[in-house]
Amino acid sequence: MNAHLLRRSVFGLISAVPALLMGIILAAAANPARADNGSITTVNGSIHVSGEHPDVTSFNRNVDVDGSQYPSDLSTANGGIYVDSGQKAGRVSAVNGGIHVGADATVGQVTTVNGGVTLGTGTTALSLHTVNGSISVGPGSHIKGEVRTVNGGFNLAQGVDIAGDLSNFNGRMRLVGVHIGGSVQTTNGDIYVGSGSRIDGGLRVSAFKFNGPDNWFTRLLFGNYNGFNEHVPTIIIAPGAVVTGTLHFERDVNLYVSNRARIGPVEGATPGPYTGD
Repeated sequence: MNAHLLRRSVFGLISAVPALLMGIILAAAANPARADNGSITTVNGSIHVSGEHPDVTSFNRNVDVDGSQYPSDLSTANGGIYVDSGQKAGRVSAVNGGIHVGADATVGQVTTVNGGVTLGTGTTALSLHTVNGSISVGPGSHIKGEVRTVNGGFNLAQGVDIAGDLSNFNGRMRLVGVHIGGSVQTTNGDIYVGSGSRIDGGLRVSAFKFNGPDNWFTRLLFGNYNGFNEHVPTIIIAPGAVVTGTLHFERDVNLYVSNRARIGPVEGATPGPYTGD
């Protein structure tokens, strides 16, 4: 073979590579690959689980779980994850997408970056984490560890039991008839602790700490700036609420405590009376 034909053969092979790769991707989308260990992986295609698979991974589609057996891990980069009522899963993680767990389901660690986390009635989870998104937990649910979000609030129904800490950076917390075995922590959020709620590990509002430049942009970005006025968190301990441990404040807050609530020692703030419900 002369040099000219060799060059043409090589260039022809190289030019065929994109088409070959596209064919592989389309084939994978149409027919998810099944490994010997039962795992399913797809690039552009949804995954429906009806049997036992150790791992399920998707990149650009939702993951829908439905079956009597359960996968140990569910993960997606761009898309939501849905665990049907009564089902089980291990670690559930997403990057860009919300996570929804149905009633009476059991899951392990639940983690997402951009998206909310929603748990139905009577669910059990190891822990709940999100960066940008709210967390909602249905009545009678039990979280064995911590529940944490950075930018987002909490919607916890009555009867929710959280064994660990409940914390955020920005966002409102409304706690009515819930039990927190650890502490409740925030930096820039408002907290309402209502009737029937019990916090065993105290309450903390941390100071805003940022080692970079202190200006309106960084304060807006990190949540310690609200228009032209700095937000001062409002903390309300309503009648029938119990907060054991120390209420510790590292920044200015508006603290209101009902004379029908029970709290531990207060550091860094002077409580005012709360006369509402």
